[in-house]
Amino acid sequence: MSSRKAQREEARARRLAEEQARAEKARRDRRVRTLVGVFLGAAAVVAVAIAISSGGGGSGGLAKGSKASKITAGVTQLLSGIPQSGTRLGSSSAPVTLYYYGDLECPICQDFTLSSFPQLVSNDVRQGRVQVIYRGLQTATRDQQTFQTQQVAALAAGKQNHVWDYVELFYHQQGAEGTGYVTDGFLTGLAKQVPGLNLAAWRSARSDSSLASQVQSEQQLATSQGFSATPTLVVQGPKGKTEPSSSVPSYSELEQAVKSVA
Repeated sequence: MSSRKAQREEARARRLAEEQARAEKARRDRRVRTLVGVFLGAAAVVAVAIAISSGGGGSGGLAKGSKASKITAGVTQLLSGIPQSGTRLGSSSAPVTLYYYGDLECPICQDFTLSSFPQLVSNDVRQGRVQVIYRGLQTATRDQQTFQTQQVAALAAGKQNHVWDYVELFYHQQGAEGTGYVTDGFLTGLAKQVPGLNLAAWRSARSDSSLASQVQSEQQLATSQGFSATPTLVVQGPKGKTEPSSSVPSYSELEQAVKSVA
């Protein structure tokens, strides 16, 4: 028993070191992309990302007052008018699919959400060229029960076609890893921020056993494919699919991946 426990602790230590290195690289890449003007021509998207990014990181806890309003407005602007169904964002007839394996507590996923992802949504998902399917993969969340609870909370919002609102709001108000900020109050507070979400129906859906089964199925699917880091991104289209990537790609890199399989 002690040997297995030691192995688990060693594996976690290695993962945290790798995650920290990836997070630092992602932050450097994001600063460089900003300086060289990668987002020129997409000023509105940049404004949204800047407005809502102020809620991310930190020690955890929901944003309040004007900050919360800015975050919610930014997420609403990004997603408004784009169809959602379950964990899908975008038209089901879009020729290219981005499979996004993420952990809601993963800081690298937050970096992806605040950098290149909004431009993909605005330029490709909104235009019907790409659809995105989100799947849960536990990496940063410390314990299985918390991971299950937060994933089910997001999927419960998906029962009302708002899973992406919930996921985005979570990432923009993500706390520091390992601080235990994910409580029932935090998850309910996010639900209250989702425009048009029926809170009573959301609470009821959280006890739906099929959602818990879906979380487990997604985890098993990721494991069966050898995925162990988040975000893991796979782009699939008529010409095939890309190799799984666990980095934070720039928008130009995402575009290249889309074009390679379209």
